[in-house]
Amino acid sequence: MSRRSHLIVQHLTVVVFPGMTLALAIFLLGAQAKTKFTWMAVDRYDEIIAHMDSVNAKNCRAKSKEQLTLRKDVVSQLPYFNTLLSKTWYRNRSSLVHIHNMALNRAFFYSYILQRMNTSSNFAKQPGWVYFYYSATADINANPKVLNGSSLFFDNHCHYPNWYTTVPFNKTLPLFGPKLYRWDDTSDQDNLLREPTRQVVQGVDLGAGHSNYTDRRFKMNPWYSNWMPDLIGNMDSLTKFTYYVGIRHSNVTGQFERDSFEDFHFFGPASPSASESDPRSLPVEFTAPYFDCGGANKWVVSSFSPVIDFMPRYSNYTHLRRQRVVAVAVMDIHLMEVDFNPCGLSAGNPGPSYLSGVNRCKKMTLCKHKAGYGLRRGSYTCACVPGTRYPWYLEMPFDGEDIERATDYEYENSFSCTKVQMGQVLPVIDNLPGSSIEGSEASFGSGGMGAANEQRKQRSADDRTENYANVGSVYLGDSDFQGRNESYTLNKDLQGYIAHEPTVQEIVTLADHIRDLKKQNILQTMLPQDVTVDFLTSRDDHRDRNSVGFQIEMFYQKDVNGHKQLSQKLLRSSNNITLTLEAIKDSVTQIRSRHIQRFESSRSKPQVKRRRKRASVYDDQAIDRMLRLLRQKSSVTPDNCHSLPNHRLDLPGDVAYGASSQFESEGRTALRLAHFLSMYLQNVMPDENFGNLRGGGILHIDQMFAEVLANVMGNYKIYSSGIFFDRYTFQDQDRSFRELFGPEAFRYKGSFYAVNTAGYSKQYIEQDWFSMAKSRFSTNTMGTKVYKLRAYLRSDSNGSSTAKHEHFPVTYKAATYELGFWTRPYFRCDGYVNAWVLKYVVPFFGVNRRKLEFRGVTTVEVPLNLLEINQCPMSFNVPNAFKNTARCDYFSTKCVPLAGFPFMRGAYRCNCRLGFEYWHSDGKFWIEGSLLELEYEKKKAGLFSRFDLLNCRASVASGRVELQNIYFLACLLLTWVLHPKL
Repeated sequence: MSRRSHLIVQHLTVVVFPGMTLALAIFLLGAQAKTKFTWMAVDRYDEIIAHMDSVNAKNCRAKSKEQLTLRKDVVSQLPYFNTLLSKTWYRNRSSLVHIHNMALNRAFFYSYILQRMNTSSNFAKQPGWVYFYYSATADINANPKVLNGSSLFFDNHCHYPNWYTTVPFNKTLPLFGPKLYRWDDTSDQDNLLREPTRQVVQGVDLGAGHSNYTDRRFKMNPWYSNWMPDLIGNMDSLTKFTYYVGIRHSNVTGQFERDSFEDFHFFGPASPSASESDPRSLPVEFTAPYFDCGGANKWVVSSFSPVIDFMPRYSNYTHLRRQRVVAVAVMDIHLMEVDFNPCGLSAGNPGPSYLSGVNRCKKMTLCKHKAGYGLRRGSYTCACVPGTRYPWYLEMPFDGEDIERATDYEYENSFSCTKVQMGQVLPVIDNLPGSSIEGSEASFGSGGMGAANEQRKQRSADDRTENYANVGSVYLGDSDFQGRNESYTLNKDLQGYIAHEPTVQEIVTLADHIRDLKKQNILQTMLPQDVTVDFLTSRDDHRDRNSVGFQIEMFYQKDVNGHKQLSQKLLRSSNNITLTLEAIKDSVTQIRSRHIQRFESSRSKPQVKRRRKRASVYDDQAIDRMLRLLRQKSSVTPDNCHSLPNHRLDLPGDVAYGASSQFESEGRTALRLAHFLSMYLQNVMPDENFGNLRGGGILHIDQMFAEVLANVMGNYKIYSSGIFFDRYTFQDQDRSFRELFGPEAFRYKGSFYAVNTAGYSKQYIEQDWFSMAKSRFSTNTMGTKVYKLRAYLRSDSNGSSTAKHEHFPVTYKAATYELGFWTRPYFRCDGYVNAWVLKYVVPFFGVNRRKLEFRGVTTVEVPLNLLEINQCPMSFNVPNAFKNTARCDYFSTKCVPLAGFPFMRGAYRCNCRLGFEYWHSDGKFWIEGSLLELEYEKKKAGLFSRFDLLNCRASVASGRVELQNIYFLACLLLTWVLHPKL
């Protein structure tokens, strides 16, 4: 029985008909009350879904405004502008952050371009209806899994149409609201598969017809009353902000018009500080979920941002003009695509959240949210609380989907954890010297005893070099052993130390140190003179008789099994130094003799190729390469980048592993611009008109500068954004074609600048990323897709009704996100960006006699420091420079990357494998990668380390299961004794 059918059965009411027996009625009531899904009680999620299901496209017009709206706290953890930098935003909120940035992007663009062209001479060059429709279409088609709609709604008499020939100059339209949303093309004639393609957009003018979206009784305008009508200026200082940008033009290739930037300021959305708490100061706000009746006919959530312009625009009385909110840019997302957190309220799930706590985890488990499920059941996992473990046969953790499908019997007898027996606490000792991790921003204390004279060095990372190095610390002059009874301490260390295989170099080095200390008269107080002399004499005599280099000895380092047992036995049982030195002398004699013999015999034998052993999960070469890359990255700074060779300013391409997914929103910002340019260049003719409607005209350079500035200003992760046209493909206002035109915007010390890169002496067409894109897409446009716009325009200037556009639908071909590419990381040393960046490049196309033609590329650059690296094991064919560098114990644990730690070593954790349990009583059920990296560095440095304890142990059966097994075996034994013939 499905979940929905269970709810229907649970809420059925038994109607007693005349003639029905009482027994039958009681039977029906009992059958209704007892089902295999009865344990699932109705919760808040069921209430929300029932409310959403009660509204559809057929009955929405008859519903009230309250019935078309849900509670605002159904969507929680909304991103706000002044918290974007101070909080870590995980994948379950990436879509909301993206529509926040897209609304801000469009608000910046229209605010800039309307004020930049706020003169009568530029009136005809301002964006028209074509620009509004095509720009919103690009918003939706470039974000098929996030955006469901894009709109721009002007206030009453705030839009001056330059695209209507019948409207006089300096006259406004009563209302103008181009609203575009994703069209379900399942039933379209040209869709042979009858599956939605998410490549068709429908656009209408919401200002036409009998509806008035500025009226308070309008049902689908929750975005209107926040900023409009803006008639009083008492809130201008709170809701508006003055932005300064620098523009640098170039009309001749390789030459700028002026050496400095041209300053321009405009009013845009507010820019609150991090401490600002007034919600009216936010540049972007979110609506409560509402049903878009008559449009997309879906439940949506909208982000909206104000567009600022001077009103009245064209007037001789300039002192009467005032910056005013003239429109709002609105971005819609389908509510079912917004993740919700079903776990309880906590620091990671702050309220208010109406749907918090609707998970079905048991008491012995903890709820953890899973991203990517949207507003659907089962978007969580249940992890065992610290101190408990999973069943030995089950892979961790319990999946919420399995729990939501479980019957009452399955739920009662499953999804439980068992308490871990005989847990241990990791040793913690204070005030040892600190240790740090190279490649990590954090430094950690190492843990140890307070008194320096009580410090005792532990084994280093290489077990082979530990035997006599630690035992002979007193001989090496270690300051940690000064000031106490060295002989007593050394004997104590020898008794408790478990010897490992010594190397020849360690043994001989120890003997040399003993000789040096003998000359300094340090050993006389602790060792008999005859013992020291005997040892050193034997060592010298053996060396003189067998003069073999260390290369031979090191070649046979692993040949130590012959004397291993004898050395360990002597070291464990020794009570004085004499026996220890005798063991060392015997080891030297035996090892050197055997090495000399084997070396001499092997020289006469032919070399045989041996099969190499399979590489381990942890790769020493990989971590060496990782450290070299981290050092190279940190060695380049804005101060020295000009003096470094070019190869020092580039990193290998596999360093950027994961950029395509982590920076997908930023890449799609460039893709949106490529879609708009492709659509505009393929469909707009400079002199084309449609009756009393003017066409789009020629793209203006100020519009291109405004687009790249909006990309940078609307997203803090984007350091620069550019549009780079190919040779002689950009048409100027005088119908001439520029040789090169490449507007690029960037942020520098909190300010924003834009420059036509065609003015540089080194042209952008010579860059490898441009030449790569051109060579790839000049003759081959495979991979592009066909997109459509179903445009409905107002029938007249008064907006009496809407009518289909003359071209219906408007089609164009554009690239997909996968068709673009990310470049290798490089240090941009231009005096402005001055940082390690990654560049996303995507082409846009025009039409030349019905043939698709490459016209240029759009780009965005993001900082490398925001990339999260992945150190976990991967296949050999995965291009990841940091793979196989995690130090998890892969026999008992598996590696999982941790989000929220950009470009930091140790950003992973080790979870226990199937059949293992976490046995440390520290309030966790995993091992942090940063702790492993730290403990390994301490172990390698010979400090107190817990590295060898950071693993999981094999799970054992509970006491009840063990007792049952004992009873079972006893019964079998008794049966065999009583009936041996069975």
